[in-house]
Amino acid sequence: MSGNESSQSTNINSLFVLLRVSLGKETEVSLPNDVNWQTVYDIAMKQGVGAIACDGLLKLENIGIDEELRYKWMGQSMVVEQRSSMQWNIACEMAELFSREDIKTIALKGISFASYYPMPLHRSSSDIDISLLDDFERGNQIIESKGFPVDREDSKHSHYVINGIPVENHQFCIGVRGNRRNKRVERRFRQLLRGGGETIGDSKVIRPQWLFNALFFMYHAMNHLLIGGGITLKYICDWIVMRDGVEDKDSKVAFWNECDELGLTKIAQAIDRVCDYIVKDVELDELGSVLLKRILVTKEHHELKSKDQAHLGMIRTMWRNRQMFRDFSDTSAFRMITTYVWGYLFDRNPKL
Repeated sequence: MSGNESSQSTNINSLFVLLRVSLGKETEVSLPNDVNWQTVYDIAMKQGVGAIACDGLLKLENIGIDEELRYKWMGQSMVVEQRSSMQWNIACEMAELFSREDIKTIALKGISFASYYPMPLHRSSSDIDISLLDDFERGNQIIESKGFPVDREDSKHSHYVINGIPVENHQFCIGVRGNRRNKRVERRFRQLLRGGGETIGDSKVIRPQWLFNALFFMYHAMNHLLIGGGITLKYICDWIVMRDGVEDKDSKVAFWNECDELGLTKIAQAIDRVCDYIVKDVELDELGSVLLKRILVTKEHHELKSKDQAHLGMIRTMWRNRQMFRDFSDTSAFRMITTYVWGYLFDRNPKL
């Protein structure tokens, strides 16, 4: 290993230490003296875990970090906390508004996953995702009646902005256009959503049952890895806390059984192995190593200027990731591209 590689390995492993401490997986730690904390900070920010890592940093003493960088890190953590607090308050206000019309507000992704963390507000998210199930359109109309324009152009969800915070109201949990298999998966997800959940704190925001969250998380991670811009260490932290939050052994068994049925086993096993490597120092297998390397080089996502650019960009991404399709899914890039194009042309307004 070259000097640069050794130094980078030290910095990445030091970030892993901060994450373990933050998530309650380690208390007594020993860090090397040659850690480049500026590099650790840069990696943490790029990987979407800056505030989470900062929680670990603040629990450690005498680690040799420059005080100016420490305060900068704390400042960025506060920015994440403030934005997450705004998102939470808006979600609570929407849930109160919808409840007056006898509509249940189910949190998807960000707010729901964050609820498993020791410090939920330190799990960053770009927007609010909700499901109103059969009241999707009624919810859109209620939001419009309050003076907020609703964009219904996307077949998966509507989109609106409240006080600068984007909200996605999901008609479907996943993209289903032109894809019979995804429609079957969507029906299963909706069945699980109807199966209950629990309110978060004293709010009217509902967190779905663990089995839904676990399966939806894996589907979302696989989609981002293969079709989107890739996944980051934030996804790994999500799974570390979520798998600790499993309610009972039966749910865990059901999760792995359903992963087989829904084509999620490969990605779930790889993510699980990376989590074990970070938390328990379990040796990585080949696909776990491939996934971790991919995660560590993931670049920040950039929105494309137009929807046509977005569609073409997604097709290029799928073709470029054709080896990863073989490694982490049970379908091929060619089949996915064909399905995507067919759905775009002939199933613009999908039904289940």
